[in-house]
Amino acid sequence: MKKLTVRTFALLTALALTIFFIAFLCIWIALPYTDKSRSQRLLDAETEQLVSDLRVTEKQDSEPLFTDFIRETGAYLFLLDGEENAVSPFTFEPTNAVVSNNDGYPFRFADSDDDYILIVQYNSSRSDELTRAILNSVPYVAITAVILCLAGAWFFSKRTTQPIIRIGEIAGRMADLDFSWYCPDIRNDEIGMLSASINEMSDKLHAALDELNMHNRTLKGEIALEKEREHRRMLFFSGVSHELKTPIAVVIGQLEGMQAGIGVYKDREKYLARSAEILHSLSNFIKEVLSVSYLDISDVENNESVNLSETIKTLAEEYSDYAVERSITVVTEAEDDIIVGGDKKLLDKALGNIMGNAVTHTSDHGSVKITLTRENGAVLVVENSPAHIDEKHLPHLFEAFYRADPSSERGSGLGLYITRMIFEKYNIGCKIENTADGVSFTVCFDKTTD
Repeated sequence: MKKLTVRTFALLTALALTIFFIAFLCIWIALPYTDKSRSQRLLDAETEQLVSDLRVTEKQDSEPLFTDFIRETGAYLFLLDGEENAVSPFTFEPTNAVVSNNDGYPFRFADSDDDYILIVQYNSSRSDELTRAILNSVPYVAITAVILCLAGAWFFSKRTTQPIIRIGEIAGRMADLDFSWYCPDIRNDEIGMLSASINEMSDKLHAALDELNMHNRTLKGEIALEKEREHRRMLFFSGVSHELKTPIAVVIGQLEGMQAGIGVYKDREKYLARSAEILHSLSNFIKEVLSVSYLDISDVENNESVNLSETIKTLAEEYSDYAVERSITVVTEAEDDIIVGGDKKLLDKALGNIMGNAVTHTSDHGSVKITLTRENGAVLVVENSPAHIDEKHLPHLFEAFYRADPSSERGSGLGLYITRMIFEKYNIGCKIENTADGVSFTVCFDKTTD
């Protein structure tokens, strides 16, 4: 048994036994006294009736009245004559009894002028017998009372404390954040109200914890994302410094050589043209860096409606001129009026990078196929052939300053990095993979609008 049940059981048993013994003591004391008082009142009434009967009865016929009275009441009966001497109520002969004339009943028989006084005294033996009977019943009544008290206390303590113990256990499980339970005590009393409150509090606490966990997971994801972005920034600016260091050093060397007129640098026109070319490439590089910085720090997303079909067709025409010079065939298959949300300038930048790379990295007399279809939103596939990317380079193509061909001087190495940043900004999926005879770049727009 639980501690609460044991304590309740012991308290109820002690209380019940105390009440029983007090009640029994009151009965033992009060019942004989009450019985004596009641018997005395009845005796007085019967005595008055006897006197009334004697007054209308002849003297020789009075013996049955006295006999019946003594048998019915059990009282002591005495009779005094006119001189207050004790006489027998049956023979009317003098006796040796000494009786005081207190509260006597005077009367005369119907056939006599002699005065008599009837004296009746209560016989306490009946009350004494009642007291003895009560005392003799003590063991039996006590055993019965103890059994009843123990049984009643056990039943009541179990009935009362079981819901409280259950609610206490449930509260302990709630403290351990365990909500796989339900309090079944549906009652109309305070315990039922407490059970309902516990259930309601559990539901609300469970919902609050679920919401808190969801926010916690979101916060952890945001922290991890921010750490990743910070890591990217560090790598990016490290790469920027590395990319800027060499061309700046070359330009400085050429300018200093031209100023000093040393060796080949005497041909100033030639090396001024080379310096200008390097600075022009640095200018383009800095523009790309500024684009990355803008995308990284910008929190505002422009969600204007962009006609993706028209954008693809326009970009394809722009790169067709460059492709014609190398005899590269550009084929465009785009469904009409596919609308997506986003910033048109940024999407033009990202999609232009994809098409530019496709044309740039396609061998002469090759082909570039651009396909735009409605499929779970919109899907753009740009496939160029013949072309191939070593599998070891595929996971790194979207990293800043990464080049699959380190010896190539084409581009800044930021094109696909910027493309990925733009796509991430608008939750657009993309992937690059080798095909049977070329390379395929797939872009998935999750949502479109009509």
